[in-house]
Amino acid sequence: MRICLCRRGATRIVELLRTELPEDEILECSSNEVAVCARQVDVLVPLIAPVTEEALGSGRLRLVQQFGAGLDAVDVGSASRHGVYVANVPSGETANADSVAELTILLLLALARRWRQAQENLQARRVGAPVGTTLMGKTATIVGFGGIGRALAQRLRGFGVRIVAVTRRGTSAEGEADRCFPVAELGEALREADFIIVATPLTEETRGLIGKDALACAKSGAFLVNVARGPVVDREALLAALASGKLAGAGLDVFWEEPPDPLDPLFSLQVVATPHIGGATDLSLREIAGAVAANVDRLRRGEALRNCVNASSLRPRATQA
Repeated sequence: MRICLCRRGATRIVELLRTELPEDEILECSSNEVAVCARQVDVLVPLIAPVTEEALGSGRLRLVQQFGAGLDAVDVGSASRHGVYVANVPSGETANADSVAELTILLLLALARRWRQAQENLQARRVGAPVGTTLMGKTATIVGFGGIGRALAQRLRGFGVRIVAVTRRGTSAEGEADRCFPVAELGEALREADFIIVATPLTEETRGLIGKDALACAKSGAFLVNVARGPVVDREALLAALASGKLAGAGLDVFWEEPPDPLDPLFSLQVVATPHIGGATDLSLREIAGAVAANVDRLRRGEALRNCVNASSLRPRATQA
C-alpha cells in the first residue's frame, strides 16, 4: 500500500510510520502537491495540509487518515461523496492530550512569569525583575473540555488553580471542574478567568469564537493561551485586546497561517509563541503512529476503521473496498 504524508521534512513521523508499516511505501509531498499525489496513493496523512475535492476525487485514494485529531482542513463531505474514508486519532486516546497539556503549562508559566522581560533583563544585567504572577489561587477558564482540556485541568489542580470549563452543553464529569458553562454563556465564563485557555476543535461553530464580544467580557489583565487552532480566535480582536492592554499577554502554539510570518505585528506585543509543537513529543508521536498504522492494517484487511468520521455516509466504492 502507498501512503503519503502531506508535508516534507517530517522526518521523525516518516521514520515511525516506516517502522510500523515495513511492507508499505511511505512517501512525502508538499501541501501544494496533495491533489497530484492523491492519484498515486491509497492513503493520505494530511497533517495541516488542505485535502480538497480535487484530491478526494482522484479515483485511487481510499483513506484520509489524520496523524492526530484535527480534521478541519479535510473536506469530509467531498470524501463521503467520493467514497473515501476519513479517520483521525482522538487526542485522549494517546499521549497527545498529555503533551499538549504540558506545553500549555509552559506557555502559562512563560506569560505569568514574564519570560520575555526576564530574558531582556538578563541581557541588561538586571536582577530581581520582572515581578511575575502566580498560577496558585488563580482561575483558568478552559474553552473546550475534551481530552486536552481534561488533561490540562488535572495538571493545573497541582498548581492550586480553580478550573472553569466551557463545553457545548455546559456539563462535565464530577470533580473535573469547579464550574461549567455552556458555550452559549461563554462571556460569563470569561469574566472569572485570570487565564483563558482555548482547546476546542475548529468547526464552523467555533471559528472566531474568541472574538471581540467574548474578549470584551474578559477580566482586564487576563492572559490568553491558544493550543487549539488559530482561527478559533479572531486575530484582529486578539491584536486589539493586546495593544489596548485588555489582555496582559497571549501564548500561541497555533496560528491563522502556518508557518506564521515572523514579522507579524502580534510578535511585537506581549506574546510568547511556539511553532505548533503541542503534540510533538516522543511518546505522543510514537503512540499516534501506532494508531495510524493499525487503521491502515484494518483498511488492508477490509475491517471497520477506528474513529472513522464518515463511515455512515460513504458512497459504495469505499464501503465495498
